[in-house]
Amino acid sequence: MKLYKNNYQIPAIVCDAEKLSQVAIIQELGKLKIPIIAVSNKKKAIGFASRYIEEKIICEIPSYEEKYARFLVHCLPRGVIFYSNDANTENIANNKNTLLKEGFGLLISDSSILKRVIEKDNLYSTGLECSVRVPKSFVVSSYSNLMEVASKVGFPLILKATNLAGGVYRLARRQQELDIIFEEMRKTINSEIWRHRKARLIVQEWIPQQNIRLWNFNACVVGGEIISYSMGERIRTNIFQDGGVGSTLMYGISKYNESILKENRKILKHLKYDGIVETEWSENVMSPEMTYLYDFNPRPSGNIRWAFQSGVSFVEDYYRVCLGLPLSNRSEMKEGVKYFKIFYHDNDFLKAIENPGLSFRKRISVLKEDIIALLSYRRHAIDVLDVKDLGPTMIASRNLPILFLKGIIRLILSCPYRKLLKQI
Repeated sequence: MKLYKNNYQIPAIVCDAEKLSQVAIIQELGKLKIPIIAVSNKKKAIGFASRYIEEKIICEIPSYEEKYARFLVHCLPRGVIFYSNDANTENIANNKNTLLKEGFGLLISDSSILKRVIEKDNLYSTGLECSVRVPKSFVVSSYSNLMEVASKVGFPLILKATNLAGGVYRLARRQQELDIIFEEMRKTINSEIWRHRKARLIVQEWIPQQNIRLWNFNACVVGGEIISYSMGERIRTNIFQDGGVGSTLMYGISKYNESILKENRKILKHLKYDGIVETEWSENVMSPEMTYLYDFNPRPSGNIRWAFQSGVSFVEDYYRVCLGLPLSNRSEMKEGVKYFKIFYHDNDFLKAIENPGLSFRKRISVLKEDIIALLSYRRHAIDVLDVKDLGPTMIASRNLPILFLKGIIRLILSCPYRKLLKQI
């Protein structure tokens, strides 16, 4: 069957329609007039609210379980599979050959390659192989082993899981804290929510946060060659009380960085990587050679809408590659496109209010920037906002008015003039 742009007929199968990345993918596919089958284990998945979906399928099997792949084979029509988070991506990769043999379209690396980048200790080893700087990471299996490794790495250090979300870690500033932190992290990785990841604990060196710029890189890659990409600087991300950097982007702007692109080319070519990818980097502005790869996500990013709005449709590139179609129009990134997290879960303004490191004036400035972003949404990317498909935005913003009101009250209470009047 010959397919033409804007006349695609083979459906896209979007896993885990409840996730932010998948909502953006659904809406991008919809604009391309590609038929969409959305799958989720949640009846009220935010992606199900999109007007672009042709069929909604409830699958009670978690997308990380082996049985999920069998469900796709036996219960879904053939189409192009769009995987979601790390666990789902690993499961799809483990069943890659079966899914391809059964007639699904799929572009994904083998599970052996994913294992080299998802688990942080393996990512460190992979970085060494291709001269890409990655924070030193060492697996620890016991408290005595932890003490031994800690003496080599030095303090402060991070104790984190090999393959969990970016916010799952503890910072240890001194040796006396290690026993408590070790027990806390052991309980975390063995908790019900994370147990399926079978994570181990690692000690990771602490990268000082002074004079640091953070970068995101998103791409569609075939055989290690980047066929399209978008990148940008993180202006605001979630900052923890200990000064650590979380994985959630609050506000960023698309920019070109030749050295970051070069580093990505090195590691992706070394891996002969296939699929959609997001990498996260820290660059020391005083010493650019001190650029670290601190995360490698072998799947769509939660901020992938940023890439779409900057003019790069990984969705179409991925879809066409999976179907063996030529890439007729290579898309190029537009610089200056901003990304804001305003509606979805913890957002930019609320995080700013809760950040004790920001002055009252800076918090007001964040609110002002977010309002301006909403007024200029056509030029920028705002988490789930698509004015032609407001269903997901309505769901995401259900609790926003009350949260916003509480935030405004906290902001007023933090006003320095109010405190001054109280003293008088």
